[in-house]
Amino acid sequence: MDANTAFLKSKFREYYLKNDIILPPRFTKREYGFMFFDKKFVLRHKSFKRSSEIKRFLVENVPKHAYYSTAYYKEPEKQDMEEKGWLGADLIFDLDADHIPETEGKSYGEMLKIVKKEAEKLIFDFLMGDMGFKEKELFIAFSGGRGYHIYVRNPDVWELDSDDRREIVNYITGEGVDIYKFLRIEELKTGRKKSRKLYYLYPLNYGGWYSKVHSGIIRESKHLLEIYNSNGENAMIEEINKILKDKKLSKKLAKELLSENKEYATKLEHLAEGKESQKLQIFKNDSLRDLFLLYIKNKIRIRGEVDEPVTTDIHRLIRLIGSLHGKTGFLVRPLTLKEFKNFNPLKDAIPEIFKKENTKIKIKNEIKIEMNGENYELQGEECVPDYIAIFAIARGLADFIARC
Repeated sequence: MDANTAFLKSKFREYYLKNDIILPPRFTKREYGFMFFDKKFVLRHKSFKRSSEIKRFLVENVPKHAYYSTAYYKEPEKQDMEEKGWLGADLIFDLDADHIPETEGKSYGEMLKIVKKEAEKLIFDFLMGDMGFKEKELFIAFSGGRGYHIYVRNPDVWELDSDDRREIVNYITGEGVDIYKFLRIEELKTGRKKSRKLYYLYPLNYGGWYSKVHSGIIRESKHLLEIYNSNGENAMIEEINKILKDKKLSKKLAKELLSENKEYATKLEHLAEGKESQKLQIFKNDSLRDLFLLYIKNKIRIRGEVDEPVTTDIHRLIRLIGSLHGKTGFLVRPLTLKEFKNFNPLKDAIPEIFKKENTKIKIKNEIKIEMNGENYELQGEECVPDYIAIFAIARGLADFIARC
């Protein structure tokens, strides 16, 4: 066993000796799975009858990653999935940086902030907002790596099959959403045999995707006005055309867009003051309306982001709460909604036991990171707190030298 592996195993064992993991409801009906530091295979189809058995397993085997099934089974230890006797499964949502385009090229800390915003949207806009789940029915956990797991623990969802869960995902991600369907369309007679369509926004309190489209248009209209006021017309046009790509906004349409957005902003103020009806028309120019809606569809993040295979897989394994993530050394930490709002994973997911001692490591390339409220710029050989050493070694950024 090399020095890096020996160090990580010793620290993980120390953690499991002195800390208890948090067992899921009906834990004896779950399947458990593990990956290890010094073994290539994945161990699955484990079951435990007592919490003491799980703790003993973690201390003796020191897994790199620990998982349990979102599903409940009659006989979870059976190797064949059909023989397990599926009883139901929690409804799980996994948000990871891999599935959020805005995280590309960002630092680890910046990436975590973006993922947290997406988790907030999922929780408040979709699960508690549109779907009406109550706070007590939701369970939130930081994954220990690059995202969050949100569990719906409500008996009404246990027996949903994969297709049912896919429909929920499709609603959240806006799969196949046509923005025009969420606009109110009226026919205006322009002659004996002629007419044209007028498009109006549904009221903000209408609910569902109708409200999401409306609020998204508000946000982006304000954003474009801010760009115009700060940097001028050309900057606003450049911002729009960067998103439109193949189609372009001309200067003529840009002036009209600006005029429409200012008029719309005034209407919103009047609406808030009760001076305007809630029937708000979106753009009188058809070409401008179509371009702006295309821009909105490509730009604003009305949709939620979730990992579809995780939610739809009724046999999925998910990280064990209170275990350690093998690529960071961070806690898979449970969070109440109140805790989630102020949660900083680079501080609050660090096990206390890893803050007490220091380790000397050799940095492969320069590391810049903020952790536990401190900014680190590391290169060469450094004596650092254990949480930094574990993080750097686990991610292949450094090698273990000695205790210090």
